[in-house]
Amino acid sequence: MTIHSAVPEILTERLLLRQITHADLDDWAARIFADPVVMRYLPRRDITPRERAERGLEFLNGHWLEYGYGEWGVITRADHQMIGHAGLAYLAETGEVEVDFALAGAYWGLGMGTEAARASVRFGFEKRGLTRVIGLTNPENSAARRVLEKVGFVYEKEARYFNRDVAYYTIRPEQFRDRGDG
Repeated sequence: MTIHSAVPEILTERLLLRQITHADLDDWAARIFADPVVMRYLPRRDITPRERAERGLEFLNGHWLEYGYGEWGVITRADHQMIGHAGLAYLAETGEVEVDFALAGAYWGLGMGTEAARASVRFGFEKRGLTRVIGLTNPENSAARRVLEKVGFVYEKEARYFNRDVAYYTIRPEQFRDRGDG
């Protein structure tokens, strides 16, 4: 499925957010789905990392076609490395839109997760007219919680989504922090 025209590219200071392609699957599988440290807070699947990347690609492409937003591959501008994914996902079960991001462990703590999440939320508000986005993370994942807070998300409650306990955050356009650490 080729949907290149439906997936806009976004340049940030250090990142390119672009459509994930078949050429990215090996790097994506190795850096995200095969790394137990990265997967510690992500939902488990009983499939290989490569199968997960293949299914993810199919899901993300379909998501862009159906909703006009979705998730991008996160590419470093300095060395053109595929380091993860970030974007927006419609949760059909609840009717909410969630920001999602996962980066290779080597890129943690550098502000790139915040940069990718911020660009994703900006796109949702400015280009797709969203009025609210949620952020869900494992309550123990302090790094992901900090990313959400830097973007302007506000913690609301502990909740249960998809048979997992989560910290539930929300953001509206007036809360969005376009720059700085928040």
